Amino acid sequence: MEQHIYPIFDKMLARADKEKLLGQRGLMIWFTGLSGSGKSTIAIALERELHRRGILCRILDGDNIRSGINNNLGFTEEDRVENIRRIA
Repeated sequence: MEQHIYPIFDKMLARADKEKLLGQRGLMIWFTGLSGSGKSTIAIALERELHRRGILCRILDGDNIRSGINNNLGFTEEDRVENIRRIA
């Protein structure tokens, strides 16, 4: 069976190009913990502080992800692993 997959990684801008444009390095911070433990509250506070300092960032909140691209997943061990796999 013929596959119609044509990777374009070699044509995409490199991470270094984007970092140079923004004047900042890329970084990912994962907040983990129990439901209701304050992860989103801390993320929002950090986002506001980074914005105040002129640093762009993006929050990927677990509840938002689960209501969107992962809305077909539950909370079984298998679904939790798949949820993390998709986000990463």
